[in-house]
Amino acid sequence: MTASHDSAQTVVFLHGIGVGPESWDAQVAALPEGFTGIAPRLAGLRDGEPSFSVERASTAVLALLDEQGVERAHLCGLSLGAVVATRVAIDHPDRVASVLLSSGQVHPNPVLMKLQNAIIRLLPTRLAAPEGMNKTTMLSILRSLATLDLRPELGQITAPTLVLCGAKDAPNLAAARTLAAGIQNAELQIVPGAGHEWNTRLPTEFSTRLNTFLETISS
Repeated sequence: MTASHDSAQTVVFLHGIGVGPESWDAQVAALPEGFTGIAPRLAGLRDGEPSFSVERASTAVLALLDEQGVERAHLCGLSLGAVVATRVAIDHPDRVASVLLSSGQVHPNPVLMKLQNAIIRLLPTRLAAPEGMNKTTMLSILRSLATLDLRPELGQITAPTLVLCGAKDAPNLAAARTLAAGIQNAELQIVPGAGHEWNTRLPTEFSTRLNTFLETISS
């Protein structure tokens, strides 16, 4: 499989909470000629794995690149995947060719995070976590995000960056603006009619914006 990446630029797609790598199928299939896609499952979201942390998930992304023989990759992350992509771009700028961040976060409201954590603890698993995820894993995600504050480090991202957010994704609009303002030369696009996981609801629109970005920075 490593050989397939020798002549193509690699895009690593990182998914959000409650979905898996298959949520990127449309975008992987629609990549422009000369690009190939990898959509791994974020580390720490499956039963039996160590508890989730942004740092552990970002380390797993680097391990994947090493395994595939990819020196530098384009990162495309949505929601939790965008947080992990941001962490990778901060810590390993030499391994990142570009970054697309959709519906990401930089510093979730700590009061709201504590409230959400308390509610999740009281709920049964079938209501506390998305299908396929247990409550313990969901709580580990919340713990990791509760202490998240990427704002002081955003200036360390050197790769071309496109920040996207659905116009209907109200909880993440402020974070999108913070990301775009904190990352040097980042472009911000607010997408009319789009919500949170709009890569699956508006797959053609998402692919169009992603592919235009990739082709522009690679030309």
